[in-house]
This record gives sequence, structure tokens and C-alpha cells, in this order.
Amino acid sequence: MKSLNFLDYSVVAVYFLFMLGIGFYFNRVNKGAKEYFAGGSMIPWWMSGMTLYMGNFSAWTFTGAAGFAYNTGLFAILYFGTWGISYFVGSQLTAAKWRRTRSISPVEYTYTRFNITTQQFFGWVVSASYILAAGVQLAATSEIFAPVMGVNISTVILVMGTVILLYTFMGGLWAVSITDVVQGVILLSVTFIVMPLSLNLVGGLGGLLKALPSLSLDHIYNGIHYGTNWLVGVFVIMSLSTAAGQAQRFYSVKDERDAKRVGKMAGILFLTVPFVFGIPPLVASVIWPNLAQIPFFHPYVGHNPQDLVFVALALKLLPNGVIGVFLAAMLAATMSALSTVYNLVSSIFSRDIYQGLINKSASDQKLLKVGRISSILIGVVVMLEAIIFAKSKFGIFNLMQVFFTLLNIPIVLPIALGLLIRKASRWAGIAVMVWGLIIGITTRYVLGWTIGEQIYAQFVSTLVLFVESYSLGILYKKSKEQSAVISSVVAIALFVFFLMTASTPLNGVIISLIATSAAALGISLFIFSHLFGTETEEQRKVVNKFFKKLDTPVDVMKEVFGAGRKEISTFPVIGGITMFMGLLVSLLFFSGVPREQMSIIGILASILVLFGAIMLYFGKRSRKSANQQSSSIQKSRKIK
Repeated sequence: MKSLNFLDYSVVAVYFLFMLGIGFYFNRVNKGAKEYFAGGSMIPWWMSGMTLYMGNFSAWTFTGAAGFAYNTGLFAILYFGTWGISYFVGSQLTAAKWRRTRSISPVEYTYTRFNITTQQFFGWVVSASYILAAGVQLAATSEIFAPVMGVNISTVILVMGTVILLYTFMGGLWAVSITDVVQGVILLSVTFIVMPLSLNLVGGLGGLLKALPSLSLDHIYNGIHYGTNWLVGVFVIMSLSTAAGQAQRFYSVKDERDAKRVGKMAGILFLTVPFVFGIPPLVASVIWPNLAQIPFFHPYVGHNPQDLVFVALALKLLPNGVIGVFLAAMLAATMSALSTVYNLVSSIFSRDIYQGLINKSASDQKLLKVGRISSILIGVVVMLEAIIFAKSKFGIFNLMQVFFTLLNIPIVLPIALGLLIRKASRWAGIAVMVWGLIIGITTRYVLGWTIGEQIYAQFVSTLVLFVESYSLGILYKKSKEQSAVISSVVAIALFVFFLMTASTPLNGVIISLIATSAAALGISLFIFSHLFGTETEEQRKVVNKFFKKLDTPVDVMKEVFGAGRKEISTFPVIGGITMFMGLLVSLLFFSGVPREQMSIIGILASILVLFGAIMLYFGKRSRKSANQQSSSIQKSRKIK
């Protein structure tokens, strides 16, 4: 395997400079919070779709997910296959409704649909969830770069975290979206080269399938059980996460039609995941069945060496210079995910927490200032987290699964269903959050259920509670005694059910914890029934008014162009950057690369230059269309 040389370091350095340059360029676009957090609802749908695709990758995909695929074989391909379907399903549920909320924060609408308590509670919990996940993603990236580049892991975390923070701080959602497209092109270009090269090592796809063990639906990985229930559970979570957690991608485009296009495009792009991210680790499991015998992995034995199989393949197959592009692709994935988190969470801090609690009359410019300060604080916290997570022996994949599966259902289910179910109580959001966390912790860490079973329990129980919240409130109004009886019956039934289904040996401590959990669920049900019953006719009118807004299509001419916003042609910027990168890659022909590897450079350079040329072509067409649209807007204003 090759080691990095000056060419690889130069490519990574140039990539960093490009990302910072994009942040500087789009700093001038952000006149207020609407532009900074939602792109003025002028982000092109195809760009938002690419951002949705890229925002869900990080170096974790090259490390933790690769290590999981190395150990579980074809089972991982099924896991990767759920991504595209879940993103398509989830987006079509709520994309149009998100655009009609006219929001600039994913929890902003909860103030009207639920209440200010729910908005604040969700704001803090959602922010904490995203920040924790971001720390894992940055740690995963640094876990690769530190050993490969021979740099201290804390230094890598601080440098990368700072660069991501700077271009997000300056450019806002426009910078995030532009860089995501460029990063997406680099990512797909490199991974589509690594995939066939790795297949050649095992005689093609047929040779790989013959060499792999048969599909098994039952695996233990780093002490955690993964099976069919986990696959179904992950599909449920990812669908709901797309419906709720990807709101920014839907409300940042012009109208409902574009919002639905965003989800469809991301779903199609995710169909590439089983091939480009699943096949190379499977090849590694065939050619390196015992990593302890491979010199490259010696320093990592005992500390999840399988997480580095994708990197090892790249070092084996790619020429120097292109290895630098591969490292840039991994950087691209993490930078995309983290920049999304920084921008999204800072929108919650400024719009929902600052304006909701501290300064209700804050101007658009004031929210922009608060958002930028928030992004700095978030970036610092994420870097500190990453330093801690990078030293964990629990494994990057398992860390991601713990955060992803425990917190997601309680967070995303009420946010998604709040847009879909009109009758649910204004207190249903907090009720679901509390119940979901209690049930998740109890089933996973007290009863010893698998992750999949935990997800089932959270999903079913919180769904029933949310849907029936209005009826529980009516019942409480009619008879507090009946409500108390039902809550007691639920607590007793859950206590018996938990005892019967516990996977851990029952002892005094476990039984006490089960009784405490069942009692907490029963008591909280009675308390929430009281809150459900306090809803007044005036409050219900507010909710009905909110749904009337969701039923009202976006008037693009009035709400977007009528607000003085203009089309920003992104094609020339993206086209120019990718073409320039393609030309830089072509310079590697003169770096003394072996003749047999020159075709790799040629393919990569051609992909980048061709994509850049296509972007420039569409740029000319978009300018023409924008000019025609601008003239029609001016004519309509004169008529009025």
C-alpha cells in the first residue's frame, strides 16, 4: 500500500481553500436570517436534493459503515438498500407541507401547531441530538486522517472542524448547498472508480458473490445484535427522519412541486449507496480475511481495524494525487454533514430559542447575527465532543446507532405527524417525547431488548399516544376518575408485559427499575391526559388556522419574487469549480504516475471537466430563463 506524498497533501490543501472561497463568495448574499437559514426559498430543487443526499454522509460511511459491512457481509447491502426507499417515502409524506409552513427552522412551526413549551423543549432536544451525531461524524473522519497523514487526532479534529465552521459561518445555507453539490460530484466520482477497481481484485461481481458467505440475517457486531427487526426499525426511523428532520431541504425551495422533487432526487441518488459504499468493504473481507496479518492494520488491532478497510483499499488501488482526491471525498462527506448541522441548529437557536424566549421582536438582521454566533459555539462543542468520541472503544458504528435509534423516534414522530394529524392535542408533542425516551431507555437498557425491538416499542406506543391524545383529553374532561383508572391499568399492564419480555435476568434491581418505569409511564399518562383536556376552543382555532395555512399553496410570484428576491445562478460557480478541479487532477499526468494507473487519472479528470461543462451550459439557459422571469415580474407589477 502506498503512503501519502506531497501531491496528496497539496490536493487536500487546495480543497480546503476552495471550500473557504465559496463561503467568502456567498457571504454577500446573506442580508438576513431568511437568506442565511433558508436561502430565501430560492435554492434550486436539484441542488437541495444533492444537499439532502450529501448531508447524510460523513467519513462514518467510509469507516464505521465500512467496518460493519466488512463484518456482516451481504446483510450490510440490505441495510444500505433501505436508504433510498426510506428517503423517497419519507419525503413524499411531508415535503409539500414543509414548504407551506413558510418556516426558516425545523421546529419553528411547533409554536403554532403545539405551544411555546413544545417549541422550546423540541428546540433543545433536537439541537442536542444533532450536535451529538455531529461529534461522532467528525471523530470518524479524524480517525482516518490522523493515522494516514501522521498527525495527532486532536489536531485533525480542530483543523477540519474550524474550516467547516468558517465557510458555514460566512456563507449560510447557500454556501452549504453549493459546497454539497461540489462535494457530491467529488464523492461519487472517486467512489465509482474505487468500486470497479476493487471488484477486479476478486474476479468481478460474480467472483465476489462466490467468495462471500451466504446471506445471514442475524449478526452480533461489537456486542450489539443486528437482525431483521433492526432493518425494519431503521427503515421506519429513516422514513420519519426524512419526513421531519430534513425540513430545511424542503422549505428552502420555491414551491411544493420543487419540494417533492428534492425528495425524489435524493431517493434516486441513494440507490447508489449499496454499490459504491457496500462493495469495497465486501471485497476487503475476501482479500483480507484476517486484518491482524496485514501490516497496515497492525497499529489498530484491538481498536476496530475493520473501520479502515475502505481507506486501505484506496491506498492500494489509487495513484498518489488521486489518493488526495479520495481523502478530499471523505472530507466532502463530513463537511457536508457538519455544515448542515451547524446551519440547522443555529437556525433553531436564533429563531426558536432566542426569538421565542428572549427577544420576540428581534429583526431579521438580529437573528442573522445570533445565528452566526450560535454556529461558532456549536462548532466548538462538536470539536470537543469529537476529541472524546475518537478515543472511545465502543466503535464508531455503534456510537452512531445508539444516538440514532434512541433519540430519533421521540423527536421525529411528533414533528412529522404534527403536519399530518389535525386532531392531535397541542401537548401531544411533549407527551410523545417523554414516553418515547422512557420506553427506549427501559426496553434497551433495562429489559435488554435488541435495537429493532426497542424501535418497535417506541414507534407503536408513541404513535398510539399521539393519535389518541385528543380522545384522552375529552375523556379526562368527562371523568377524571375514569382517566385515572385507565392510567393505572396501563401502568400495571406495562409492568407485567415488561416482566414477561425481559431478556436480562430478573433480580431485585431490575424488577425495581421495571416497576419505576411502568409507574412513570402510568403517572405521566394521567398528567398528559389532564394537559390534553385543558385545550380551549380558542387554542383549537389557532391549530385550525395553522392547518388552513398548510392547505394554502405557496404563491411564488407574491411570496418569493414579490419579496424582492432574485434568481441566483449557481451553475457558473459550480461548473467553474468542478472544471478547475478537473484540470488540476489532469496535472497529475506529469507527476511520474505509473503508466498503468494513468487511466484512473484520465477518468477522474474527464468526469469533473464534463460535469463542469454541463453546469456552464445550463448556466446560460438559466440566465436566459431568469431574465424572462424578471421581465414578467416587472410587467405584472406595472399592471397592478
